Amino acid sequence: KRTIPMTNTNVVDEQTESDNAIEDLELLTECSREQLNINANKMGSVAGHVVIEDKGDTIDWARMGSGGWSVPSNVEEIKFKKVDAKYVIYMEKAAVWERLHEDKFWDKHECIIMSSQGKTTRGIRRFLQRMIDEHKFPVYVLADFDPWGFYIFSVLKFGSINLAHMSESMTLTNARFLGITADDIEKYGLKKNLIKFKDVDVTRLKQLQEYDWFKNNKDWQRQFKLMLSMGAKAEIQALSARGITFITDKYLPEKIKEKSWLE
Repeated sequence: KRTIPMTNTNVVDEQTESDNAIEDLELLTECSREQLNINANKMGSVAGHVVIEDKGDTIDWARMGSGGWSVPSNVEEIKFKKVDAKYVIYMEKAAVWERLHEDKFWDKHECIIMSSQGKTTRGIRRFLQRMIDEHKFPVYVLADFDPWGFYIFSVLKFGSINLAHMSESMTLTNARFLGITADDIEKYGLKKNLIKFKDVDVTRLKQLQEYDWFKNNKDWQRQFKLMLSMGAKAEIQALSARGITFITDKYLPEKIKEKSWLE
């Protein structure tokens, strides 16, 4: 916060104000905020048989210990030196990433695992798109069976309204939803692990039903209707009820092999 000289008035009071100003700068200059050297905090972890070069340093994602490599907000200058993977699995939750990492899922199944440890960052969205464009990877999104998990997927695949001007460098057109579905609830016996809906969940789900990219998609509309009929949601962690390594030993390999995803 910088104050105006000779006054106690702040130029900005909340970060949302400076966020709006930065978006305006992006539009006016036709440069991303990263190109303008405006960077966010690092968030997220990645692991896999990938070697990159970052600012002159050679980094092997397979040798970064239990925490993995931390994804920076500006990924434009990173160079891929070696990539041995067939696909990428992205998950919002750090706890799920840690489960997959501890079980060496990326090593056993020749893939890359990435987490944002919360809200999906611009750096991660851009990095995922670079991997798609440069290596033709499919990206599987592992998210909860709830309106918010569905929304996370929609932002990754179709973009967000706030970043519409950056859609060409942020959207993942070949993203696939590999998270829990209504069919998985039945198939894997997860009804005891359902979380009852609150009014806000119902409202959010009905909003998603009207999104242009979901409105005419029969598969997604079916999931929305089934979720509404259940009046409940489920987290990815519900799979641990079947065993701590169930997600890595059975759930993910089975869903990928059977192509049981939503697009």
